[in-house]
Amino acid sequence: MAATTATCRSRGSQLILVLRVLCVLAVVTCYPCQSSIQHHIDILWNYLRHQVLYQTVYFETWFVVLCYSIIALVPEAMAQVSCFSRYRLERSSAAPRPSIPQLMTEGTLYMLPLAALDTVIVKRFPDVPEDVLKLKRLDWIQRERALPECAPSLGQLVWQVAAALIIYDAMFYVIHYSVHRNAFLYRTIHAPHHDHPAGLHGRVTNRLTVAERLALVLSANFSLRLVCAHPLSRTVFIVVFIGLLVENHAGFDLPWSYDKIIPFGIMGGAARHHAHHVYGARQYQPFFTYIDNYMEQSAQHPSVKENNL
Repeated sequence: MAATTATCRSRGSQLILVLRVLCVLAVVTCYPCQSSIQHHIDILWNYLRHQVLYQTVYFETWFVVLCYSIIALVPEAMAQVSCFSRYRLERSSAAPRPSIPQLMTEGTLYMLPLAALDTVIVKRFPDVPEDVLKLKRLDWIQRERALPECAPSLGQLVWQVAAALIIYDAMFYVIHYSVHRNAFLYRTIHAPHHDHPAGLHGRVTNRLTVAERLALVLSANFSLRLVCAHPLSRTVFIVVFIGLLVENHAGFDLPWSYDKIIPFGIMGGAARHHAHHVYGARQYQPFFTYIDNYMEQSAQHPSVKENNL
């Protein structure tokens, strides 16, 4: 048994090493190929900004639902394949499959409050002329987004997505910690998210109250606005953001997950978030670990002044 465990760990370490090398090679390859990559980014943006669906003010709200609907199917499919059972974080019954009416209700409850905001708020993006925005503000009802003509550079796209994730992670830590520390807020806002008797699974990602969902979306939107994110960067952010959230709640601790590939324990991952759902008093950060680690170390090693009291 011990020999088998050691062999599995060795194979896991080798896989992580290979994946890290591939990631480094991909990044290094991007540098000499950046002109070609930028050319394709320009083509993509020129196509998107002329599409009616992409121009509408409701695009991001709709796109979030689409991404979640597709990405949430991945852990459900994995649950049906026996070879993935070894990576389950808990031995539980199969996750309940929602009916079509339930899915439609869930999607409607998600989109309605956000669509209402989309209808009245003027979406401001970088490099859009102020005159265009002034004309938009004259309308009480918004229909189309004023999009910039030029695509972001590859560096801007990567930086904006990464920076927005870091800012969101810190913001949501404060919100998450606060609702766990206040019994009233926890019961009224956050408790349904921790209510999953069938075990943690991908659909738990969206088991949120309206208040919590708005806090999540508005925090993400504020983070993107803070870094002056280009609309294309926002689109990429949605895919990455939803992917990370679903993986955290999928109930599988995969050897090739993002928290294993990125070194030094910077990222949290599914196992860490599962521990939060089980115990509730730790691991408040959704993606990273630095604030949680600092707070735990501070609690374990109080200051000299506190020890002398």
